[in-house]
Amino acid sequence: MTIKQTAKTAIFFLITAILALTACRKDEFNTDKSFSLQFSTDTVMFDTVFTTIGSSTRSLVVRNTGNSSIKITKISLARGQASPFRLNIDGTATEEYRDLEIAANDSAYIFVKVTIDPKNVSNPMIESDSIVFETNGNIQDVKLVAWGQDAYFHNNTVLTGEVTLPGDKPHVVYGKLTADQGCNLKILAGTKLYFHTNSSLEIRSGASLTVSGTLESPVLFTGDRLDFDYPTLPGMWDGIWLENGSRNISFTYAEITNARVGIQADSCGLADGEPLRLHNCMIHNMTNYGIRATKAAIVATNCQVTNCGGNVLSVENGGNYDFRNCTLARYFSGRGYPAVSISNYTIDSTGKKLPGELTGAYFGNCIVSGSQNGEIEFYELDGTAFSFTFEQCLVNWDEEYYKKYKTNFTSSINNKDVQFIEPYSNNFQLDTLAAAIDAASINIINNTLPDIKLDRKGISRLIPGPPDIGAYERVEKR
Repeated sequence: MTIKQTAKTAIFFLITAILALTACRKDEFNTDKSFSLQFSTDTVMFDTVFTTIGSSTRSLVVRNTGNSSIKITKISLARGQASPFRLNIDGTATEEYRDLEIAANDSAYIFVKVTIDPKNVSNPMIESDSIVFETNGNIQDVKLVAWGQDAYFHNNTVLTGEVTLPGDKPHVVYGKLTADQGCNLKILAGTKLYFHTNSSLEIRSGASLTVSGTLESPVLFTGDRLDFDYPTLPGMWDGIWLENGSRNISFTYAEITNARVGIQADSCGLADGEPLRLHNCMIHNMTNYGIRATKAAIVATNCQVTNCGGNVLSVENGGNYDFRNCTLARYFSGRGYPAVSISNYTIDSTGKKLPGELTGAYFGNCIVSGSQNGEIEFYELDGTAFSFTFEQCLVNWDEEYYKKYKTNFTSSINNKDVQFIEPYSNNFQLDTLAAAIDAASINIINNTLPDIKLDRKGISRLIPGPPDIGAYERVEKR
């Protein structure tokens, strides 16, 4: 054998030995019985989960912080098949998984879901379990906790006749919950309605709606995703649609949040002379509009309509409106729509402007503000009624651009920073030096029905007085 052949043979055996050693080491696992896995959390929590509906997925990270691979002998749910929880490990849905390998200084994900069986009880229930890990004979566990709630479920339900939604359990809506023609729908204090994606409440022509919340027990309209950050996301459901010809519509202490459009009022309140009434309501965090009123009649008192991707209030194609001690504010990063838009026409599919008389739009003791310099826009079609008044309001608007409308603003505070406490986090209470403090008209308050001598939170406006502009009194100064 030549020297060259000998060298090649030596190199071959060396490479073979290295590969063999590597393969051997690859199969070597940590067998230390005192070794502990590390977890991203000690408890996987699920907020309110409605019965029979699977939750969203939570993840648990399992970390191997050692310098060699580990083999987790068994991962299982302590309650086994009786558990309401389900695991997904390495792409496998299971209650038990064996021999999960995790390389040195690496991690693995375990995904968890829960479905809670109905128990026909009104009070929230709690389900618990744990994920048990066995590694080298060492037992560890991670707790699983889920709050459950039985509910009434509506799947494209059409209501007729006299209907009262019971408030003892939440209502979960899939598709459309519709009050059909002739239906008188009543929603009592404390009732909670949760809407699935693309779901809505629709009040047809000839139907009526009475929402009777109280300060202590408001009526809630929101999305059905209550986990993670979903409760703060807009667009989780479609919203409330009041069809042309719907009648006798009123909302008292209603909280409408996280939809695409809070209330869409199509010629609502004009047909029989009874306006849509909103009293002590909050409409907040919509993708598009808070209130979109098309040739409607609305009376709103002590209401907060805030932080929408579009206008918080859009008046289109005229109508008649009366807003008193309301906070209409839009706070978003960057520029966009103004808080309030007022128009006396609509545009058809050909681009033609179709007139709609604005017979009156009164704003008294209201705040119209936001993150932009100008928070009101006017769209007037000449020759068509365009009547509006802002009295004793705090408003941010472009006075120079809309010079001809200056006489429509009487005794108002123009273009001053409102100074809410934290408007981006839905705290529209007035801060210490807010210009709206003590600046409201007592006469407007005394001459308003329903009574607004108390603010939206039940704080007196008149004792000791003087009152503040907007939906909320500054509490600390009292």
